[in-house]
Amino acid sequence: MANDEREEEREFLDGLKARTKRDLAEWMAAIAAQGFADKNETIDWLRGQGFSFARASWLERIHGNGGRPIYGDTPAKAAPGAPQPLPADPEAPAQPVKRSLSESDAAALERLVAAAKGYRPLYHLLEAEIRKAIPSVVVAPRTAYISLGAPAEFAAIWLHAREVRLGLDLGDHPFDAGLQKAKLKGAGPALTHMAVLTDARQVNDDLLALLKTASRRVNP
Repeated sequence: MANDEREEEREFLDGLKARTKRDLAEWMAAIAAQGFADKNETIDWLRGQGFSFARASWLERIHGNGGRPIYGDTPAKAAPGAPQPLPADPEAPAQPVKRSLSESDAAALERLVAAAKGYRPLYHLLEAEIRKAIPSVVVAPRTAYISLGAPAEFAAIWLHAREVRLGLDLGDHPFDAGLQKAKLKGAGPALTHMAVLTDARQVNDDLLALLKTASRRVNP
């Protein structure tokens, strides 16, 4: 992961105790003690404790990572009550594989992600959930957006400081309150629909089902 995100995480965690009266292990234990059913409940609770959405999402991701920093170089001991990594299951479904990008593509992707500013954790959540739902997905940077293909492009992501836009190739699928006509800079006509995301709750089963539908439509 890019050095700037690693450094941002290090500074965030180094100052956590001074700002909140709890260090990382104490926050991990506090989250575990709540017994939340999903990540959105965790994020909401952390926001109620005074964290911004970006910081709450970051702590939730660390908790889901067994209490270990996302970009830390050295694995830390998992906090008490934090989720523990499960042993590999030889009969488990195929797991998502992150394909290595060239140095230039990695830099281009990082520039696009940086444009999300405070919504960067929302993008990382969205990408992670897409990879789990569609293990064959290929995430690639374009000039103005991030392409999602399997292998042909079926969706794309535009990142802004105020929102994350997800474009989908859904043909004549009906529009509704959460799925509007695509208005996406640089997108081709195939991306017909658009979801505007500002909250982790929107990355749900319904959205992932639409992504799967788009993927099957383009890559039968």
